[in-house]
Amino acid sequence: MRGRAGTRLISELAETLRDDPFWSALFRERALHDRSDWALHVAVFQEPFLTYVFEGRKRVESRFSQNQVAPFGEVHTGDVIALKRAGGPIVGVCLVNATWSYRLDPKTWSHIRERFAPLLCANNEEFWTSRKEARFATLIAIDRVQAVSQIEYPKSDRRGWVVAHSRIRQQVLDL
Repeated sequence: MRGRAGTRLISELAETLRDDPFWSALFRERALHDRSDWALHVAVFQEPFLTYVFEGRKRVESRFSQNQVAPFGEVHTGDVIALKRAGGPIVGVCLVNATWSYRLDPKTWSHIRERFAPLLCANNEEFWTSRKEARFATLIAIDRVQAVSQIEYPKSDRRGWVVAHSRIRQQVLDL
């Protein structure tokens, strides 16, 4: 999706972060060169996980699903994630450092728990039990977390992840 809502959100984030050296340079460089090799995502966060992100305790975000839906296969290193409070506005932004996508089976569940539980702030059994029916998982290492002035983002569906501005995919044609 490369619609008006995504373009407007990019402009609002760039304006809000204009005094931050890292973020202003990132948005300026991408706008200047009309870079199409990145995406802007909106991730809805429940508490206490949103607070953990801002505190720097949560360094990896996870999304588990029954179906192969975003962010699975859609989020990549260098992408930007707008942090949206559940039922509220966008309150922050972060940069994607690395991603891992899994088709879940007993071995991958075990691997995810062992390797990522502390980075996910997923140290209680309730976290894992509530996701036990998932068949897919996306884990996203985040960095450069920055709070922003509240930005309203029109979203009325139940999705916890929206690709607001997607990268342009090049198609290979057999001629």
